[in-house]
Amino acid sequence: MESALIISATPSGVQNVVGESLTIEVPNSRDAIARASGEAERWLESYQPAPQALNLVLLAIEELVTNCIEYGYDDADEHTIVIVLSIRDGNLIMDVIDDGHPFDPLTAPPPDFSLEVQDRPIGGLGIYLLRKLADHISYQRRGGTNWLTLTRRLQ
Repeated sequence: MESALIISATPSGVQNVVGESLTIEVPNSRDAIARASGEAERWLESYQPAPQALNLVLLAIEELVTNCIEYGYDDADEHTIVIVLSIRDGNLIMDVIDDGHPFDPLTAPPPDFSLEVQDRPIGGLGIYLLRKLADHISYQRRGGTNWLTLTRRLQ
């Protein structure tokens, strides 16, 4: 059975103040990741983002949704990971919201690049790359959900 991907774009009447947003509700299923990435990329095209901004969004969807699916839940129930993309004052803002276990990825130590690749523990490289691509990242635990916000200049 194919998982449903729910998408809603909300144009604002006052673009310079509020901007526009896209909300993608991604089921905790690996097959939904590519569709979510495609929708995000199509929505961003009209804003002509810098390659680094587009790379941030695509990497974040792949990394954060995969990590949530793999490590966020102890049950086999369907969960929804919400991705909200918005443009405000020339900035791309991406919120990733999930109801998984509390986890602040910003507390993860950076990878140890002094070790050979085969000697490094698995994990940590994705969030390291997101930190390098984003201008700002913040984490909050709100009402039983993880909220990770990534911000980057659009151009």
